[in-house]
Amino acid sequence: MDRRLIGNGTCAPRIPREVAALIAALQMKGAVTDGLVELKDHEWDSLLRFCDPAHLTLPLSQAESSDFPSWVVDRLRGNAADNTARFEGVKSTYLEVAAAFERAGVEYVVLKGFTQAPEYVANPRLRQQSDLDLYLPKEMISPAKAALEGIGYRPEQTQDYSLADHLPAMVRHGGWKWRGNPFDPDMPLSIELHFCLWNEAVSGFPVPELNRFRDRRITRSIEDISFPALDPVDHLGYFAVHILRDLLHADWIIHRVRELAVFLHNHAEDDKFWRDWREAHSSSFRALQAIAFSHARAWFSCDVHPDVQCQIAALPPLHREWLKRFTGSALEGMFRRNKDRVWLHASLVKPTRKRLELIWRTILPTRVSPVAGPAVRIRKQRLKESGISNAYMRYIAYIVDRTIAHSRPLPTLMWHGVTLWLSQRHPKKQF
Repeated sequence: MDRRLIGNGTCAPRIPREVAALIAALQMKGAVTDGLVELKDHEWDSLLRFCDPAHLTLPLSQAESSDFPSWVVDRLRGNAADNTARFEGVKSTYLEVAAAFERAGVEYVVLKGFTQAPEYVANPRLRQQSDLDLYLPKEMISPAKAALEGIGYRPEQTQDYSLADHLPAMVRHGGWKWRGNPFDPDMPLSIELHFCLWNEAVSGFPVPELNRFRDRRITRSIEDISFPALDPVDHLGYFAVHILRDLLHADWIIHRVRELAVFLHNHAEDDKFWRDWREAHSSSFRALQAIAFSHARAWFSCDVHPDVQCQIAALPPLHREWLKRFTGSALEGMFRRNKDRVWLHASLVKPTRKRLELIWRTILPTRVSPVAGPAVRIRKQRLKESGISNAYMRYIAYIVDRTIAHSRPLPTLMWHGVTLWLSQRHPKKQF
């Protein structure tokens, strides 16, 4: 992978050649598809299997494809056609839920999903969406859940939602069966009722400004649907700290960082927007967003407004040093587990006792990664493909695999922590 994507002085992450070629093709400036054209069939197969859970299949479908293998072009065109048809179902589901909420007097705000269009993705048909994310004040959660149950939805019971900022996903069971197509137009959407925009109990530190976002909500329209949404400045703030949250919890963030890069690049000369941003958000909140901005600029070579440059430059020295050294860690973490994020996370947590507890939990975790996380799904799929047919033996193999995976990066984690700590005491010395 080109070192320019990861910032000055930072080693390029160890990622598969085909993924590096994909990122090169998705740059905001200087995008090239040469690396993709050179891929062998088995590398294309590996890349496409990565793109689906990484939510990058549709962005890839927009890349110049005249020299791609015909079977790849056919596959991408089929995915894009399916997702176009699927968006009609997304709209229908939203309109049905909105009508149920209106009858019940439920107030809400739509998050993510189709609200990303057109600022973060040009068209909602070019974005995967498997659920509707709705944020509600706490007093509206119970009537919203009852309204969904009234139209046939029931809570999903097979996953652990204790770390989530929403209730267990609401699903409506029917005759649909999974056939391996994440763009299946007939695949029903689940509904996630968010009770907060930031879960302090999970993250360990507050972002109190998010609590005021609902009061500044607006009404937006996309094609034939209207919906309550966050103000554009607050939308950016929420999306940036959502990326930060997932970064700190080792979830895959690459598609969100790509969407953020699109927004930053297209608004690099929008003085009014960034003036509104400065006035609406405090310096401490802007600093949290700047961590996500720095990833977008490093990974996807986007232009940024001078206010964004200044905010990144104004980050605390420890955060700037962490970004310089470890901006590529989340990319590498999709393929080789690392825990560099803990040093950034610990710097955001107070008091010292909580900081030490966080570091200890990261070193010796007691929890499995999120059940629906892409890395977990891929690891379990590999265990199935390994020939282990017994479900209990697969579970034992998964636990053993997880234990080894967690212990392997510890020496590197500790070394990175020591050198990062020393860099703040001897800033002129390079390690």
